[in-house]
Amino acid sequence: MPYNCVPACSAGPWSNKRAATLHRNSCLKWSDYYTSKRKLDSDIEKFSSDSDTPSVRPRIDIAARKALERRRKRARLQDTNAMSAQADKTWTGGSSDINIDEDLNSVDITSIAPMISGGLGLEDSLAGAGPSAAPRPDPAVRASPPAISEDTNVPETVAGSGRPQRNRRLPARYRDFLPEGTSAIVNSPAPSDDEDTLEPGVRLPAIRRITLTLRERLKTCINSFHLWQEYPHRPSYDPDGEVRIEDLSNLPARRMDNDDSLSESESHSLLNPTQTLLTGWQNNGNATKSNGEMNLLADILQRPDFQVSELQGYSAQAANAKLTKADEDWDYNKLKDSFKETSVDIEVPSGDKNIPSNTFSIPGLLYRSPLSVIRAAFTGPLAKHFHYTPFRLFQKLPSLNSSQDEPEYQRVYTDLYNSDAFLREHDRVQRAPTDDPNCKAEKVVAALMCWSDATQLANFGTAKLWPVYMLFGNLSKYIRSLPNSGAVNHLAYIPVIPDSIKHDITTFHAKRKADILTHCNRELYHAVWRHLLDDEFVHAYHYGVVIEGSDGIKRRIYPRFFTYSADYPEKVLLATIRDLGNCPCPRCLCPKDSLDQMGTRRDLALCKNTARTFLIDRVKKAREYIYRKGFGIRSARVEELLKATSSVPTMNAFVDRLGTDFNPSHMLAPDFMHEFELGVFKALFAHLIRVLHAKEPSLVSELDHRFRQVPTFGFDTIRLFANNASEMKRLAARDFEDLLQCSIPVFDGLLKGPDNELLMSLLYRTAEWHALAKLRLHTDRTLDYLETRTQEFGRLMREFRDMSKKFNPKETERERSARYRRTAEQAKKSKASASAIGSGSARSKTLNLNTYKWHGMMDDVPFIRRFGPTDSYSTQLGELAHRVVKKLYSLGNKKNDPVQIGRRLRRVEWSKHAFDRRGIHTERRRQQVALNTDESVTSRYHVGKTNKKKTDIRTYTSSGDPAAKDFWPKLQDHLLGRLMERDFDGDTHDSFTDEDRQHIRVRDRKVVELQTLRVNYTTYDVRRDQDTINPHSHADVMVLSPETGPDAHPYWYARVLRIFRVWVVSSHPTASTSRSGPQEMIVLWVRWLGIDPEHLSGHQSARLPKIGFVDESDPFAFGFLDPAHVIRGCHLLPAFNDKRTNGLLQTTEPTIARRSGETDDWHFFYVGIFVDRDMYMRYFPGGGVGHLTSPEFFRNEVEQYEGSESGDEEDELELGSPQPARMVPAHLDSEILDLSSEDDQSSFSEEDEEDDEEDDKSAVEEGEEESEDPDGGIDGDDWKWDDGYGSL
Repeated sequence: MPYNCVPACSAGPWSNKRAATLHRNSCLKWSDYYTSKRKLDSDIEKFSSDSDTPSVRPRIDIAARKALERRRKRARLQDTNAMSAQADKTWTGGSSDINIDEDLNSVDITSIAPMISGGLGLEDSLAGAGPSAAPRPDPAVRASPPAISEDTNVPETVAGSGRPQRNRRLPARYRDFLPEGTSAIVNSPAPSDDEDTLEPGVRLPAIRRITLTLRERLKTCINSFHLWQEYPHRPSYDPDGEVRIEDLSNLPARRMDNDDSLSESESHSLLNPTQTLLTGWQNNGNATKSNGEMNLLADILQRPDFQVSELQGYSAQAANAKLTKADEDWDYNKLKDSFKETSVDIEVPSGDKNIPSNTFSIPGLLYRSPLSVIRAAFTGPLAKHFHYTPFRLFQKLPSLNSSQDEPEYQRVYTDLYNSDAFLREHDRVQRAPTDDPNCKAEKVVAALMCWSDATQLANFGTAKLWPVYMLFGNLSKYIRSLPNSGAVNHLAYIPVIPDSIKHDITTFHAKRKADILTHCNRELYHAVWRHLLDDEFVHAYHYGVVIEGSDGIKRRIYPRFFTYSADYPEKVLLATIRDLGNCPCPRCLCPKDSLDQMGTRRDLALCKNTARTFLIDRVKKAREYIYRKGFGIRSARVEELLKATSSVPTMNAFVDRLGTDFNPSHMLAPDFMHEFELGVFKALFAHLIRVLHAKEPSLVSELDHRFRQVPTFGFDTIRLFANNASEMKRLAARDFEDLLQCSIPVFDGLLKGPDNELLMSLLYRTAEWHALAKLRLHTDRTLDYLETRTQEFGRLMREFRDMSKKFNPKETERERSARYRRTAEQAKKSKASASAIGSGSARSKTLNLNTYKWHGMMDDVPFIRRFGPTDSYSTQLGELAHRVVKKLYSLGNKKNDPVQIGRRLRRVEWSKHAFDRRGIHTERRRQQVALNTDESVTSRYHVGKTNKKKTDIRTYTSSGDPAAKDFWPKLQDHLLGRLMERDFDGDTHDSFTDEDRQHIRVRDRKVVELQTLRVNYTTYDVRRDQDTINPHSHADVMVLSPETGPDAHPYWYARVLRIFRVWVVSSHPTASTSRSGPQEMIVLWVRWLGIDPEHLSGHQSARLPKIGFVDESDPFAFGFLDPAHVIRGCHLLPAFNDKRTNGLLQTTEPTIARRSGETDDWHFFYVGIFVDRDMYMRYFPGGGVGHLTSPEFFRNEVEQYEGSESGDEEDELELGSPQPARMVPAHLDSEILDLSSEDDQSSFSEEDEEDDEEDDKSAVEEGEEESEDPDGGIDGDDWKWDDGYGSL
């Protein structure tokens, strides 16, 4: 089908959508049309939300609805043929014709009210408006919610027994909005060097002159999620202009596009097509040939371009050698981005002023030129997704005050390219010098983000690798985090000093051998970076380098380092400070004895006023003492210069090469995984075990028993606690995350009285801080809230530390044994006597808060405001990248490992590129794609198509099961209510009589039992995700509550007992199926839960919501539910302290209401609001950005939160955090954005007790070895990683 622009444009038609979209991005006529259409969308949406009440929305009968359906079909047909002039100029909906070119203020919006109130979705209402810029969602998904009939409300909420009783108002219609990107902008070509070659009299477009001189500040339209962007000037390219629904989904993409065109290098391939296929299969990175690998091989052998005759004389070894030789031949590899091997020189002092220093050459550095990696990235396939121009992202806040005239807006932080740091650097680059005064190319920042960490390559042996990874912040983090995206660039493998050279060094410098080796390790690390930051890179850093992108446009690229993610030992090297010195923080000079005061006003002021900088003059003087005058590394002269600030006599490579205005401490990102999950919480959990041991040893057994009863959730969000949690054996970061998310009900009641209250508040704030700090999307409101809760968390931890001293906690047996072994080993090395080892008895322990890991928590908020959310620079990404080198190591012969790994990595990248171009994918990816079609992603829910398990309805009605009481009448009521398209549905249709029910029949009186229901939902960060509901495992769901008022809870909860497919036949006068035939319906049979009225929950009280099953005496304890009402699955944690009971369902016989083997129920459950970040944001005051929660929800929470903010000016310390902004009219401004000063300082770093670091390392390593899921991440957000090269 041909694609056209608007009729006013004479260009086109085009044979494919992409070509048409590229034209529209530069067409002003399309821009005018699209802007008008978006304004009309906004007006219609506003009317829909304002009129969506029972008093405004008219009731229409079945005939009217059928008429609307006919109009809807006609509108879809018109939209398919939208290239005609009539389709472009006229909006057809019902009997209303609105000219889209007219002034929108003159449109009578009331003329479309009947259509909107009839359930027609927003996108359907616009059918026929012309070609759509985005995929059209399912109208059922965007349908307006029906009104809730007020006469169905029964205020009774508690049964006579005092049990929670579900309010008899039916669930509100859940409005599911599909994710969408911010409004597309018109792309204008970037300035190029060819502008001077224009013919005389030809004028450049005015918009380009504005971009060059006045820097027009551009603002996009507000989308359905009230989001809009503000650019400092009109960008030359908008990578979000072609966002598809699968691009905004956490599910595997439904399409696998094949590009049959061959690149220049592939057209001159060294191997013929058959050899390319076979060699590519060998180098796909998988170390074992599983069933999936064999299936992939079979597919390759059956391809039409696979010819056995072309394998004549084929040798795998020769083919791989040919690929490696071509990659390392720079006449063939034009980008010159292959690995090179070299040695690095370090200067070692002699320790004697009469003996000059000596230079030692350390072999084994395998590296790629950073500039070659930048060239490859900006010309590669991912370049089309790069953001060349940063922007600020805003959200319009829903008003809680109807009398408020001016709307409020808040800043939204999602990625590095909409952060203040990127905007500031972009502004500086526009004024940066160039090496060509006549160059007019667009100036662009290459946002470099680095990761590095040493890792063990095998379970046994000493093989190690120290990779440095480089990624680009211009790319969306959702693409960077995909393991098969190819976004992770291996920059270098740092060598270690060989033992033979260590011997030579200690022989040359015989004084204090440990000090000289430590100094040499620092020197080696910065010598490597000094080698990477070569003259070519430094020249590009100051003057830029011109690179012609894949789109044919030349841009001047300025590389800039933004973040460096590493654990504490490596941060110490980067910041050139002492490990565990007097001032252990790499970002500030806070003394070690004040680290426990995190969150206090004194701590905040200290971090701000004592920001760390590199003391270049003192370091140079100290090096002169060491290298020229023969003083020791830690001599009194050197200590006098450096000890007070914990500095070391090593010249920082970044300062040395990039200039003294570069502060390496600013780029050190908070390491959330090691610092909090494997640091702060691990220490807290271990201390809680000590306290329980001291109070009563049996409490530890009870704790382990409770953890084993915690149900799982999601794909791998919460895993089964099979082992004793108190022993903490072989636990990775994700395991400690699971322990934290489930700890509140498990610890509840183990301590008594005020101690238990303090512990519950502490665990709630710990889990809340964890959820907030790991959000993938932040706003000014979440950051202000996180800042407040950080201070409260610090206070609670100090209170608990002091309170726990009264129990006199001691080391656990495992801790005592480990300490005894460590002491014995040290005594053996020092040849100390046996008496020096001690008796080995358990020592008293307190909760140690004097660690950097605790101190660094206050750095998160300022860093997020500056660089974006923590998941953009989490060390988790580096840990996952280690899987690649470990897999490649297993394929080699264990000789010269870095070189073999580097060469195999390049062949894996070649294989991925070759297979992607031919549409060849792994077995698991093909299965995932087959499951997640476009319909299953955009629809509200999805069920299987099987009809195997058919059950007669009489099986339930005659079973005698109390759960099946009134099964058939309730099912009839539910089905009839849905057929009549009532404004509500459920099981409280009090107006239905027996005569009405007689009209409802089920075909063959049988229902089909289904195993699972997949529910799609839009997350808080405007992504599409999915929960799987299984009645036998993950059966708990949440639905929207229609209740309002000061004490109303926003959700209702139910346990799904069965999932039915039924074919309904109706002869009811207003719901007949005589014409349409039997109607297929999906029905959930549920057991309802109600809120405990005596339990106080919420953010202010720091308690989880508490619910319980409705007593069987309530006639609506069991019922049926439309799956379209289900928001998503929920995690219900048993309230262990309230025990179990069979009083809610008085039977000990097997019942469908209970799981196999159960004879009673838990009295209460806690709602696990911390199970993942999306779940938490559904309870956050104001809700998440992607949830579009009604402003009435959490009204009291929002008001209490805003009212609880301190008015004390001393508490409002400036941390470089801008206040929420209001939108102003778009205007031309000679200045860029008014950003906060670069001088804003805050501290970000890491540290712990000496033996903790090895525990952290082993925890990550052991977690990887233990994991049974090769694609499971450390994150608990239920991301389902694809197979492919990056998931190795």
